[in-house]
Amino acid sequence: MNFVGLYQSLDASQSTLAKRDALIQFIKTADALESAFGIALLLGYRLPQRLSHRMLRQTASHIFTDTPWLFEDCYAAVGDLSETLAILLADTERPAADKVPVLTDWVAQQQRLTQMAPEQVPNAVITTLQDLSRDEAFLFLKLSTGGFRVGVSRGLVHDAIARVIGIDRAVIDERLMGGLTPERNWLELLSQPVSDAEAQARPLPFLLANPWQPEDQEHMSPDSLVAEYKWDGIRCQLIKTDDLIRLWSRGDHDITTQFPDLVAAAQSLPSGLILDGEILILKEGHPESFASLQVRLNRKRVTNALLASHPAVFRAYDCLRYGGDDLRDRPLHERRERLASLPVEQSPQIEAETWEQLTQAREAARQVGAEGLMLKRSDGPYLSGRKAGLWWKWKLDPMTADCVLIYAQAGHGRRATLHTDFTLAAWQEDQLVPVAKAYSGLSDAELKQIDRWVRDHTEAKFGPVRQVLPQLVFEIGFEGIARSTRHKSGIALRFPRILRWRQDIGIADADHLSHFHQLLAIQ
Repeated sequence: MNFVGLYQSLDASQSTLAKRDALIQFIKTADALESAFGIALLLGYRLPQRLSHRMLRQTASHIFTDTPWLFEDCYAAVGDLSETLAILLADTERPAADKVPVLTDWVAQQQRLTQMAPEQVPNAVITTLQDLSRDEAFLFLKLSTGGFRVGVSRGLVHDAIARVIGIDRAVIDERLMGGLTPERNWLELLSQPVSDAEAQARPLPFLLANPWQPEDQEHMSPDSLVAEYKWDGIRCQLIKTDDLIRLWSRGDHDITTQFPDLVAAAQSLPSGLILDGEILILKEGHPESFASLQVRLNRKRVTNALLASHPAVFRAYDCLRYGGDDLRDRPLHERRERLASLPVEQSPQIEAETWEQLTQAREAARQVGAEGLMLKRSDGPYLSGRKAGLWWKWKLDPMTADCVLIYAQAGHGRRATLHTDFTLAAWQEDQLVPVAKAYSGLSDAELKQIDRWVRDHTEAKFGPVRQVLPQLVFEIGFEGIARSTRHKSGIALRFPRILRWRQDIGIADADHLSHFHQLLAIQ
């Protein structure tokens, strides 16, 4: 089996066991480098140089010079640029080669494409795709653009690897925290014992929280829980060994170089340490919005001015390793005792004896810059992944506003024929000003009804976007709000989504920008 055969098996099956069996067969039977690249792709590996979306659009323009509308109609119906080009250009008569290795050749061809002069790329892409089957062409484009996705979880891939190698799944989880570098001897490397120095420097799999449900109160009492605020920052592990200080995000990225101030602050910590916590931007003791934190991310150069204007802090809430000893099997209250002995800022515990007191603390969370509460079983261990009965996130109810639909655009995939992407506006005096884009929250029946309305009430078209008569009102929810100089409204909303279609009110009843500024002041 090669990577094409694996993709076809994974894409065609809804059974978790069948997908796992396909992964096992692929690992056992594929060429070693083919399996290395394939598994790496499933775990999030992306080629460092990739074809851009713009380059694929130029390829389409090169083919449909006289009839650009034809390609746009095809693209709108399919909903995916790579799939559209694969359907139009691949050899549909050719069966996919599902046994011989393909990935190393594709990687080499992709690298050649990225090194060509821009005007040469469209013809080269066309020639490449015409020699491939439809599935092969689709996968080649997804690999080349970094957009490859398939319905298989990281955990299932780890499970398959563990079964092939014959070692515990938890070991695989730890060894693949940073993904997989494609090498021919990758299975042999995963099977080797881990040195002490390597083990001390490696991040540990994160424990994730489940959403809190009201009925959960019936099964536990507040005195069995550790309660603290849920901070809106970057989840991170701080690792300190004899040789290094490392910051590792939950997204499996080494972000050490982006936060030299946190590295400097950690110099006083003892070695043999791993702390779990949150990176925040803190000003005058108060956490700033996530938008403020984003200013610090993905910077190649962190200036003194940036360090001064956006000072970061690592706020710890768990101690996973202390003095080189793994504490994850110890109860949380013991791990917190070790944490309390360290000179590091800690997430304070909330003292509450009743559910009423916890509810009041949750309602006051915005006043301290938090998203809600975290509830953690006091006697619970620290396990890998989203385990039931250990950690819960009890988030605040979203902020809400009633907004007017002013633009609509067709969605992608199965929603490519429906107008499901909405631009919503609020009043500023007698003008409607865009405040959010929302893509989710309505039922399929409502979306079909609104799509018909959009087509019948279009005032103007701007490419795929329709300007509609301002007549429909939707209630939106969002997790936070921040000032923004990039938007005409002067604000940016965090995770906006549609809560309901307000058919009971008219556009005169929609909210004004002053409503958002009041929410901003409260936050």
